[in-house]
Amino acid sequence: MTYNLFLNRDYLTFSCAHFVIGENFYEPLHGHNYKILINVYGTQGKDNMVIDFHDIKKILKPFVDSLDHYVLVPSNNKFLEITEKDEQVVIKIPHLDKEYELPKSDVVLLPIENTTVEEMSHYFVQLLAQSDEIKRENISQVTVTVYEYEGQGVTTELFPVHKD
Repeated sequence: MTYNLFLNRDYLTFSCAHFVIGENFYEPLHGHNYKILINVYGTQGKDNMVIDFHDIKKILKPFVDSLDHYVLVPSNNKFLEITEKDEQVVIKIPHLDKEYELPKSDVVLLPIENTTVEEMSHYFVQLLAQSDEIKRENISQVTVTVYEYEGQGVTTELFPVHKD
């Protein structure tokens, strides 16, 4: 029998500011109260569980906490020039003649191309994929949904979880 174990708890929420930038689009600095839903599909393991809820919490909570109340900046965005000056992070958007200068202590640089829910969902699923707990033989698939608002978000699948 296959189960769909899901986790959608308060400790998987974070509030942050971000902007979205591309060649032909720009969303100015704004914020969201993000919520994450994790689904783990599989059969019962030796311990009669698909996975222990605490294992998922142990993997994701520290990362989620590290994003809460910060400005998220996509460090792999080809339209940004990011430098550090003393205790500041300077973010230039040359093709828009725009610049942000923020305290380093308020910024989290994420190794993604943009701070969209698509990119963040993919990043979270990749974090889970690195965990030995997720690579258990009884787990067949993992999905991560990141919501910007209630009813608005993106789901990314990690399938298959382990290589045969």
